[in-house]
Amino acid sequence: MVSETADREYFETIEEEFIRLRGAPLLLSPADWRLADRWRQEGVPLFLVLESIRLVFERRAERQAAAPEAQQRRVSSLRYCRPAVEKAWAEYRELGGASARQPRPAAIDVRSRLQALADALPPATADLESWRQRLLELRGSAPAVEDRLTGLDRELVDRAFELLPIRDREEVTTEAEAALGRMAGRIDPERLAELRQRMVRRLVRERLGLPLLSLFAERPRPSTRSG
Repeated sequence: MVSETADREYFETIEEEFIRLRGAPLLLSPADWRLADRWRQEGVPLFLVLESIRLVFERRAERQAAAPEAQQRRVSSLRYCRPAVEKAWAEYRELGGASARQPRPAAIDVRSRLQALADALPPATADLESWRQRLLELRGSAPAVEDRLTGLDRELVDRAFELLPIRDREEVTTEAEAALGRMAGRIDPERLAELRQRMVRRLVRERLGLPLLSLFAERPRPSTRSG
């Protein structure tokens, strides 16, 4: 039972981080789950998978910042991150594990990214100036700021959902249920409540044009929405 729980947490944590950074209302495909299962069977540590996924999105963010006019291919599958994960796993084993790994300094411009996130908030965002200030006041390393952004992002979207008209909330909930229905047979019943909430958040984000509050997601553009 302990093993089954640990396995489920391994998959769910990878899924949560990938779709959080991707910022789109869909879950991992069966092929992606098979890839994650292979990593688990090979013994790839969870932290190494998560670090590699974040690195993939960080590098995309850096490329987009350097050439904003260039089209970046959207990361639509966990398999896009496969080379980064497997390269990190090979290096990890070659160097003898965690004791041999050196911290990698974050190259991303935290202040610039936070400003971009603040500028991307739609004008109709409730308490807009307060949210902008909260983002711009964040301090620390990229990992520390990213941890704070995860909580702020959830708070922002949950509050936006609460402020939607009843009819809109019902439409979002219905759409989330339909999306989960298409995943029948792959979702553990115990996960349904959590997945439903995550799906609702992503649909609310799309509906209102809210940026994903993450340093490593696709670089947001200044919002022109007026509500």
